Amino acid sequence: MQTDHVEEIQGLYGPFTLTERVVQKIWLRQDYARAELKTVSGKTLRVKDPGRWNLQEGPDFKEARVTLDGVEIVGDVEVHFNVSDWHRHEHERDTNFDRVVLHLVLHPERRNPDPVRTSKGHVPELLYLMPLLNRDLESYAMDEALLELEQQDELEWVAQFIEKPLEERLRILCERAEARWSQKLKYAQQRLQAEGWEAACHGYAMEVLGYARNRAPMLRLAAKYPLAVMRADGINSENLFAVEAAQWKLNGLRPTNHPLRRLAQYLQVVQQQPHWPDRLAEYLKTLPVVVGSSTTADFRRAASLPKRRTALNQSIFSGVLAEQRFNTMVVDALLPLATTAGLLDGFSYWMHWSPGDSPDALRRFLKHAGVTNRQNPQSNGWSQGALALFLERGV
Repeated sequence: MQTDHVEEIQGLYGPFTLTERVVQKIWLRQDYARAELKTVSGKTLRVKDPGRWNLQEGPDFKEARVTLDGVEIVGDVEVHFNVSDWHRHEHERDTNFDRVVLHLVLHPERRNPDPVRTSKGHVPELLYLMPLLNRDLESYAMDEALLELEQQDELEWVAQFIEKPLEERLRILCERAEARWSQKLKYAQQRLQAEGWEAACHGYAMEVLGYARNRAPMLRLAAKYPLAVMRADGINSENLFAVEAAQWKLNGLRPTNHPLRRLAQYLQVVQQQPHWPDRLAEYLKTLPVVVGSSTTADFRRAASLPKRRTALNQSIFSGVLAEQRFNTMVVDALLPLATTAGLLDGFSYWMHWSPGDSPDALRRFLKHAGVTNRQNPQSNGWSQGALALFLERGV
């Protein structure tokens, strides 16, 4: 059991750090698609008990109960990022791993690794986890980061961060926020070059409305039904929902985030503003360049940001989206895309815009760290910087 192994994963908006602990928790909670599991060898797998999480030396889970082609087996489960990690950790020489019956691996490698065997020559069954996940890995990593954030008073590095001078804290968070912004610009540039302005706006908007769990099916719908098609008569949310019926992740989803509701909202926007990407481009060109504002409060006053935010929501999205989701749309999609397209230099707006779906734990951390106050109220940039700080700790 080694929980300090980390891997750099390419997320939706750039790379982030993931530890094996996150993958282990996914297995422990059985938070993946469990119907019709097949091992790499083609055997049907059913998981009756994921086993006891081993916090000592040896396999990650002890005494798991599974069936393989209907035959029940009790044994251990070892979790890795890659198959070759088995060899790198020399498990084939360690008798502690002789009872491993299942090798749970996050994703395949480009080169076929050597077969995995125990010291007794047994070959555990291999299961790749990535294709079975209910959400993208970045969402799992963020969940774990935010769980740690709930216990921030117990985290040694948080205490050390808070002990730093305020200017140092602000500098660190600004650097992390700028790194997140650069990642978002890179991703937006790829989309813009591949799809063009209208299609990129359309795909981004649907992706954000898919929230964490349903971004992938929303993106597929955007590709299957371009904006010009969605403008046509006869398109409705029920039909769109049915197209991806088997792919929606609905367990534990809040009613407000149900994809059927989000699809209906987007169709309402399209019906009322059929050429909303063009209108968006024209509106963003009118945003003033603000210089000399050292705090979020100053910037918002100088840019008349509350007024402009309301005008943007009403004129482009017809006020259909609630404030929090609208803010998420702006900071995660519209500002990076518009900046990449050369419509404005959007970093200051992105930095000082109100947070979107920002967890309360992040808000408490920023307040506790003395970062946010009346002159520096909660903003997207501070939230992004804090989130990056937690993610890079190898959650």
